[in-house]
Amino acid sequence: MDEILTIRDIAARLKLAERTVNAMLSDRELPGFKVRGQWRVHRVHFQRWLHLVGVGRSPELATTEIMALAEDEPPAIAPEASPIHASILPSTGEGADASRGEPERGVPGPGPVQLLSERVSQGDLHRRFIEALGSAVVHHTAMDRKPLELDLTPPLPSRARVYLFNATRPPGGRPTGEHKVQLIMPGQRRGERGQFDQGGGRSVLLAGYAAEEDVFILWDAGLYADFAWSRNVQVKAETIVEAAAGRIARQERRLRPADGEPTTEILLACPAPMLPEAIQLRQDLTRARLAGL
Repeated sequence: MDEILTIRDIAARLKLAERTVNAMLSDRELPGFKVRGQWRVHRVHFQRWLHLVGVGRSPELATTEIMALAEDEPPAIAPEASPIHASILPSTGEGADASRGEPERGVPGPGPVQLLSERVSQGDLHRRFIEALGSAVVHHTAMDRKPLELDLTPPLPSRARVYLFNATRPPGGRPTGEHKVQLIMPGQRRGERGQFDQGGGRSVLLAGYAAEEDVFILWDAGLYADFAWSRNVQVKAETIVEAAAGRIARQERRLRPADGEPTTEILLACPAPMLPEAIQLRQDLTRARLAGL
């Protein structure tokens, strides 16, 4: 049995695009390592990751747990497939041709792993955001760096700082179809608090992107002044569906900060062509909140 898996191997088993698996590895949502710039994953780590995700762990937490253990001891030789593994991960070379999209022998129907949704790299996230804004973009910083800073034409904010995350449907623990982003700042470590950079006179945008639906989500960044590492921020499935139908969707979320009064956040979701209009509305709603209207 092959003890090392490639991106293609994992993509076939998770029924995801290879670019999605590459993004998950880059974002430490899968326990991998690089050899001459190419991602590889120990089969035993992948099997453990599948089990943890299947019982409700987030991909990030499952990866953190596996990699922490791997620092103390090398991965064991993968055992012969147990009943659990045999139903999820058939041996390499056996089963149907995954490239044709046919189900592999023994793979169950929809379950926790199938709830994982498409992800794109940080650079691709920023590229799609910029493309959606079109001619309104006068200048932008490097697309592979986070946050993305933009100079925009009126009536959009002239100077913006964008914190953009993949919005995914996580397996386990959340209502079916609900999307979330996980707030992790550049350089932030597990256990550290995070904050958005409010300096330089730039308007801060907290945004998510649901790649499969081509929908952007805009939360009220001012309501997230201080947060734990990997804090989850959600949006309902029906909000994403409404936006995918070609409208700017609104959703109210009741927030209860530990050191402040409960407040109601209004988030927005929109299809990519309506992003400029949604950003204007996001600014108007934030100003109204600050004015107490």
